[in-house]
Amino acid sequence: MKLSILYFGHVGAVVNLMGEADRLGFARFWLGEHHSAGQVTNPLLLGALLAATSEGIRVGSGGVCLDYQSPLRVAEDAGLIEFLLPGRFDLGVTRGLPLDPGIRGAMLDGRPPETLRPYDEKLTELHGLLTGRLNPAHPLADKKAVDLGPPLWVLGTSAATARWAGRQGTGFCFSLHHSPEPDGAAIMDEYRRHFVPSPEFEAPEAIVVASLACGPTREEALETLRAHGLSGATVAGSPAECHAELAAIAARFGVEEVMILVLLPVRGTELTDAYLALAQLAGLAPHGSPDG
Repeated sequence: MKLSILYFGHVGAVVNLMGEADRLGFARFWLGEHHSAGQVTNPLLLGALLAATSEGIRVGSGGVCLDYQSPLRVAEDAGLIEFLLPGRFDLGVTRGLPLDPGIRGAMLDGRPPETLRPYDEKLTELHGLLTGRLNPAHPLADKKAVDLGPPLWVLGTSAATARWAGRQGTGFCFSLHHSPEPDGAAIMDEYRRHFVPSPEFEAPEAIVVASLACGPTREEALETLRAHGLSGATVAGSPAECHAELAAIAARFGVEEVMILVLLPVRGTELTDAYLALAQLAGLAPHGSPDG
């Protein structure tokens, strides 16, 4: 089982955490887009900086909120990253959660939200720009508008999104943190059933996200969550308990990779010994080693 990390925390800790994840052999380190003080507001910009310093871990966005972005702008930025750092970055995109009205108004420059184009339309345009396979009727179809981008990962929790990702031949990421409903495995099956091979993905590639609180014991992990006023994690317990639960999730969804949203605890800007033990239990090896 491969393990990756999804990071939603303070931007001040991200460099050290990515470095530790890289050294331990985690497969990916993705950054979420959040518009609050101290969090990552631009995962493409920060992700490019991190990817330039990584030793082998794939850095990515998990994900860019397309409702508030221009597909052309995202494609141009992602294409630049891929040109300068080929094979080092993943572009993950999602619709995006509702924002505070004040922030939303500022991001839209005063435009009413109902003027936004439908998400599926923007997603299709972005995919066409990234791959060079735009609809022939698109105004940019006969122009080399942007450099071809990195592989596209679609983040979603609905059967409709899973089917779209499958038909377009993109990667698909399902988050148990955002949608703990028991039909998640069925949604993943929808992706596989509708998958059409593409130059970017010859076969279905899927990731499941699980929020995680790992401590010396299950009781300590849960107590730390309560002490910080956080809600329950998808998985909580000792390293051995967390490893067993994550392996069970991988088996239920039929995936080889689970991405953990690290809730707590972290020590300053470093993963605690519990996460190091989890990496060892999962058999992770440093990038560049014979086993990594």
